[in-house]
Amino acid sequence: FLFQLKAEVPGSAEELRCLQVISRQQEGSSLEELISNQSCLKLANTIKAYVATGWVSPRSLASRPCVPSPTEARRSSLNASEGQLLPRTAGKPSAHLTLRTQSLAQDRNSKPFGNLSQSCRHAIARWEDSTIHSHLQNITYQDGRLRVNQAGKYYVYSQIYFRYPSSGASASASVPQLVQCINWKTSYSQPILLLKGVGTKCWAPEADYGLHALYQGGLFELKAGDELFVSVSSLAIDHNDAAASYFGAFWLDL
Repeated sequence: FLFQLKAEVPGSAEELRCLQVISRQQEGSSLEELISNQSCLKLANTIKAYVATGWVSPRSLASRPCVPSPTEARRSSLNASEGQLLPRTAGKPSAHLTLRTQSLAQDRNSKPFGNLSQSCRHAIARWEDSTIHSHLQNITYQDGRLRVNQAGKYYVYSQIYFRYPSSGASASASVPQLVQCINWKTSYSQPILLLKGVGTKCWAPEADYGLHALYQGGLFELKAGDELFVSVSSLAIDHNDAAASYFGAFWLDL
């Protein structure tokens, strides 16, 4: 080992001389020369500590396969900040969507969503899924629907920020009924109502519009392939605030 170390590790003349002294100790010579030289003694202790921590010989390295097994590859995610090997884990399913800026007329056709409750008949078909406020992870989004890929218990939630009546609208609609629904589409032909939130608000007659947010959420057992979507009573919604209207779900390890 020491002769290999001398050949592979370049150093000063003093260090090389110390290595020669240490080599002679292994051959049974006197310890006086080693003890009298503190730098050589320090180097000897360093080598001893290095060997004790598990030095691997070149012969044993040569016998190892060059390509790691699939199990070893999965375990080789290095945490650079801590210098530890940590297992690599897949992200838990989660989604958070925000309302897309759009014309209200774009969402008036709710036929592709099936037969909806009359009080919640306008399905919201356009959400943002890749902005600074939104994300998707192991859940699929398409045309207003979240599709579950992994079965389990999910917390499902939504908030809609109503702006009603809009500026310039008739003041006679000053007491609107605001309804928000979260719908569940399974293998059955028609959607199932999961959650329903209702609010009836009165605003000052001189106000151009009123603002009200409806939030609801609940825990549900979902299967792979199930779909979720949001519908509302009115499309009088503030589409310009990504933090105010949103829709999402995340898997819970229960």
